[in-house]
Amino acid sequence: MSAAVSGSLFNNSAKWPESCLPDKRTVANDPVCMSKCVQVTYKGNTLTVPINNMCGGCAIDHVDFTDQAFLWLEPGGYTVGDAKGATIKYVRC
Repeated sequence: MSAAVSGSLFNNSAKWPESCLPDKRTVANDPVCMSKCVQVTYKGNTLTVPINNMCGGCAIDHVDFTDQAFLWLEPGGYTVGDAKGATIKYVRC
């Protein structure tokens, strides 16, 4: 599970090197992705996930979650799609 945050939080000159993960996927080598997480509370559930991607069109108070993270917060499926009323905090992880 992970999150993508507003492109305005990123350094435009950051590189996307290969990761040490088995599939060698690239990761954003940007300060916003290093030891930073998003903690979201929604409908009594709280989840903390690492930031690992940029959401170019997202406002600073908008976060895109992976499917697994969103389903953890909204177990009934994509009935909301946009979790209005969620509390978002940027935290160290």
